[in-house]
Amino acid sequence: MDIRAATALAGQVQNVAGFCREQGISRTTFYKFRRRFLDEGLAGLQEHSRRPLTFPGQTSAEVEEVVLRKRKQLLEAGADYGPQSIVWALQREGFGAVPSRASVWRILTRHGVIVAQPQKRPKSATKRFTFRRPNECWQSDWTGWALADGAPAAIAGSLDDHSRYLVGLRAGPGDGTNELVWSVMVAGMAECGVPAMSLADNGFVYTGKWRGFECSFEANLRALGTVTINSRPFHPQTCGKIERLWQTLKKWLRARPAPATIAELNDLLDQFREFYNHQRPHRALHGATPAEAFAATAKARPADRTLAAPVLVTRHAVTKHGSLFVAPYQVHVGVCWAGHLCDSVRDGEHIAIFSGAVLVRELTANPRKIYQPGDKRIRTRRTPAPKPAP
Repeated sequence: MDIRAATALAGQVQNVAGFCREQGISRTTFYKFRRRFLDEGLAGLQEHSRRPLTFPGQTSAEVEEVVLRKRKQLLEAGADYGPQSIVWALQREGFGAVPSRASVWRILTRHGVIVAQPQKRPKSATKRFTFRRPNECWQSDWTGWALADGAPAAIAGSLDDHSRYLVGLRAGPGDGTNELVWSVMVAGMAECGVPAMSLADNGFVYTGKWRGFECSFEANLRALGTVTINSRPFHPQTCGKIERLWQTLKKWLRARPAPATIAELNDLLDQFREFYNHQRPHRALHGATPAEAFAATAKARPADRTLAAPVLVTRHAVTKHGSLFVAPYQVHVGVCWAGHLCDSVRDGEHIAIFSGAVLVRELTANPRKIYQPGDKRIRTRRTPAPKPAP
């Protein structure tokens, strides 16, 4: 501080306006710092905090303690413990004046339990879809888990697309099997009815259409009038609702002792299903539970008749023994076609086999036999000069 400024602050400058013009400050600022200088000396010239002395609108310490305690309880239970989840949990428990989501966020931030991680923010979906009624579509999938001794287990589940109601959830040893995924569907239909549509990924237990056959899961649902559809290969976002369910389930399971047997794991899955369907508020449902959303709308119904079997078109090479694989059958076409690539068209049990534009054989398969022998009364056709497959 120069001598002239110190003199001015001490009250010995006669032309305050001229001094302020020279220094580029307002007279209000000049008198503020003169008052501080006279009261505190040089220490009064330091910039003071602008934080108010009191916060009449701040949440009380009692409410902050309730919020922090509820967050701890949700965290230890393996449930969602974000600001919105805390608000919904307090509302469902009948807590008095529940603070807003923003207030809860400020409380958690003030106490250092929220760390900003902007890099983990998920990308917004460009397209979102939800079916309008319960049972209009179920999403099905299975995931791996491990018992206490490290033995592998599979958990299969089916989820109602409209309400997120977990219609079925069951575990079995090893990987997902036809019996496991179908038992989940049967349990779901016993409780909730038959769905109009089923959506799954392209696993062997859910579809065979990419491999030239109809798996038992598809055939069983077709017989019930349920349309089966599948996600695009390598695009799990189509089944995103049940894919997201596995994250919630596994976080809940990790918060509990690992089960020693499949029976113990199924007991835990029954507890989780009760919690997920009837207790856990769902963000996509604006705080309602899946059970509340499932009961709020009339359910969809499947078709009134058995659906037609899909037409399956496949291409395979004829073996050296003269048979062609038309899943799940081995069809005899004659050794003269050995090594040739043939197209097969299967419509139910009716099979037609072609080499280019030439009809090689047509038959109605015997579903009780895998090998379909040739009819000796009808010679299989062949081209004048068959060209072996490269």
